[in-house]
Amino acid sequence: MKKQGKLLIIGIILFAGCMRTPIGMVSPLLSNIQQTLGVPAGLLGSITTIPLLCFALFSPFVPQLGKRFGNELIMFFAVLVLALGNYFRVFSTTFLLIGTLLIGLSIAVLNVLMPVTIAQKYPQRVGVMTSVYTFSMTLFSALASGQSVALADHVGWQKAMQSVSILAVLGMIFWLPALRNIHKSKTGKRTGNSVWKARGAWYLSAFMGLQSLLFYTTLAWVPTILVSHGMSRGQASQLFGLMQLASLVTSYFVPILAYRFKRTRGIILSMAVGFLAGLGLLMIPTASVSLTIVVVVVLGLASNMAFSLAMALFNIKTDTSEQTAEISGMAQAVGYILAAFGPVGVGYLQQLTGSWNLPLILLLIVVVILTLAGLAVDRRRTIFD
Repeated sequence: MKKQGKLLIIGIILFAGCMRTPIGMVSPLLSNIQQTLGVPAGLLGSITTIPLLCFALFSPFVPQLGKRFGNELIMFFAVLVLALGNYFRVFSTTFLLIGTLLIGLSIAVLNVLMPVTIAQKYPQRVGVMTSVYTFSMTLFSALASGQSVALADHVGWQKAMQSVSILAVLGMIFWLPALRNIHKSKTGKRTGNSVWKARGAWYLSAFMGLQSLLFYTTLAWVPTILVSHGMSRGQASQLFGLMQLASLVTSYFVPILAYRFKRTRGIILSMAVGFLAGLGLLMIPTASVSLTIVVVVVLGLASNMAFSLAMALFNIKTDTSEQTAEISGMAQAVGYILAAFGPVGVGYLQQLTGSWNLPLILLLIVVVILTLAGLAVDRRRTIFD
């Protein structure tokens, strides 16, 4: 592989590291943020909701930006905006909200264009590079979530959060080789049907959305559920970190297996079993560490299995990079609208009933629908069939 190609791989890894970390490291630091900035309690939830809404509302427009200015250039400037928004959001409540908005818009760009760019830059190694991308995203997020409190104790929560901007700037440096060969859309008439009119595209969007709903809901509430079962906050935090670390396994291997075999029925059914077992066991009110380890590991494996498969399907179920960009934009727009309701809805139901059983039962139903949507996508050669 040429030197430029190797540098770009580092750029992809660092860009991927910026795609969950600015959001994932906020939750453990919410109390620090509230005490220092005096953020009203009602606004704290918006720090995680704003990015999801940005993903939903902005994703459909990202493919057009990529076509006009080039995917590589748009991604470069998106990471620049992310670095600036992340750096300045620690200074006041106003900056916090504006910075979070900029981060959300930036990650929306990366979410949509990363699968497309990988397919364009590494057409013979799409499966492996998708694995590198999803693995890096998961690894950096897990490290940030698990170590953000410890880092904040040493350098302060502001510098801890601003450290993500350093990661972004490093990624931009290694991304520079990509700017030498910018992909823009070819002129001429558009070929093929609109992705919004394809039934397969809606199935894939449902799969993307429901797995996002499950991911962000478990991300938000699993530690709280564990504490309600009698565990200490320290134990819950450690087991939550284990859940994210466990997901590293599937984040790497699932895209490779999906590209190798093309048919993904086995992956989908394994994912379903994992979700059903993990959520079902989570309903047992026990403080047993050994049982909870099983729960969080199984949930971590299933959650990232679903996400990694969704990322792989954007390329597997399309024939051109234009189609990949369009389904990526559509699926993430529809998907994150669904995802935004997950954590809020589950929290509301828990308050209403005083129990986690009904919310978890509804999540089990979501798993069944997710599985059916995935199998519907798997039966098609492309989303347009």
